[in-house]
Amino acid sequence: MVILGIESSAQAASAAVVKDGKLLSEMYLNVGLTHSVTLMPLISSAVEKASLKISDIDGIAVSKGPGSFTGVRIGIATAKGLAQPYNIKCIPVSTLETIAYPLIDSECIAAAVMDARCSQVYCALFDCRNSNISRLTEDNAVPFETLLEMLKKYDKKTVLIGDGTNVAFEYLKDKRDNIFKCSPNLMYQKASSAAFLGEKYMLEGTNICSPQNLVPDYLRPPQAERELKRKKEFKE
Repeated sequence: MVILGIESSAQAASAAVVKDGKLLSEMYLNVGLTHSVTLMPLISSAVEKASLKISDIDGIAVSKGPGSFTGVRIGIATAKGLAQPYNIKCIPVSTLETIAYPLIDSECIAAAVMDARCSQVYCALFDCRNSNISRLTEDNAVPFETLLEMLKKYDKKTVLIGDGTNVAFEYLKDKRDNIFKCSPNLMYQKASSAAFLGEKYMLEGTNICSPQNLVPDYLRPPQAERELKRKKEFKE
């Protein structure tokens, strides 16, 4: 089984190819260029370096959000465009699960956190043990106070992972014991994690959809919509 992973939900962009549990190739850029410029060349290079063609792909795993509205939208649109001509199955993967995946063998609670601005983080908790990752909470956008309350339910080593790690740790470090930051090399999500998760879902026969039914999950309205709503409420 061959899975193409696509990740463009934040500043970095990446593409990876996984075949039968083995990572064949991965291309990653974090240089601030627009994903509409960088993503397709990364995908083309990842597939070429794996000595494959797009028609060889069995499934495309893509981060569906949360994250940058533009980045998520570009990733979803790219996956749909690649999948439709060849009727390739799509596997929408939570960005937060993609973030948590590198801790799969860490015997801990993985607290995946992304900076959502407005004094909030996108977050979800996962139980990592025995080379397995299982979801404990749904994806959400919450203030730090709510994240703390979520963590109080679990008396186990907790590792923060994601681009919200540093700000979350500063808030939590004096309020909760047994909490740690992930190593810097794990802090940013990569397409290989999305691809491995996509392979897992394909084998289970779950979380699979057609290109036509692939949609993003932003968790909250885009900033422009929130600003418009606030203006309307102010006028009223």
